[in-house]
Amino acid sequence: MRGGIVKYIVISKLAPGTDSAHKALDVFTKTGLPSGTEATWAGTDGKTFVNVVETDAPDIAASLTYAPFFEETTVIPVVPVDDAWMKAAQTAASRWG
Repeated sequence: MRGGIVKYIVISKLAPGTDSAHKALDVFTKTGLPSGTEATWAGTDGKTFVNVVETDAPDIAASLTYAPFFEETTVIPVVPVDDAWMKAAQTAASRWG
């Protein structure tokens, strides 16, 4: 989406070792989360964190701040399942072999 608010989910898994967790927590308590972050959940494994972010300007600085502490990060764009989405999905499905 150009020029609008984008919502996405960021799933990050801590890098192995307690040192990564300690450093990540230290940075988190000092810098917090980027503006537009609606919620953060920690996975029951204590290593996986899920953020729901809604912004009109994705914050690359926040990504770079926390990147050294995570071994894997997945970003999933979120779109509303509205009439336009349903029509696009049905059109795409009609073209499947």
